[in-house]
Amino acid sequence: CDPTMAISPSNVVIALLQGYFVLMNVTVERFYCFSKLVRGDTRFLVPETVDFCEKNNPLFLARPDWMHMATCFSAFGFLPFYGLILFSAATNEWSRFRTPILMFLGAKVYAIFFYHIMEFTSAMPPPDPLAYFAVEGPYIVSIVLTFAKLTAAPGGKAKAA
Repeated sequence: CDPTMAISPSNVVIALLQGYFVLMNVTVERFYCFSKLVRGDTRFLVPETVDFCEKNNPLFLARPDWMHMATCFSAFGFLPFYGLILFSAATNEWSRFRTPILMFLGAKVYAIFFYHIMEFTSAMPPPDPLAYFAVEGPYIVSIVLTFAKLTAAPGGKAKAA
């Protein structure tokens, strides 16, 4: 662990993003997994989510089976990896956790690609892509920043033969 790098600006951004993802996992995504999100629901972050989705992501509120399953998988399956990345960013231990994080990033890239393809080719695509990606974009930013950290960490770059 290099304490001087543990608080680098990019590590702080990565850690904050992971904290946001964990918050969404344990609130909105878990709520969505067990029941529809509807106007009048007062659980933490649900009124804001419903308001946003009514305007910018109606498919999320329609809750097709594939999205319900994907959201449940995200809520329960991705949470430990967000925690691992948060820990790696806070301690600058990128080399130590490279393999599980890279495996997770591969799964996350696939999941995000599938999710966005399904969203934009559905009968209810996001009406305002800018607003949609203002909420979904942090996941993509996090993947890029995390991958950059993993490849920049000792042992992360391929050496010339």
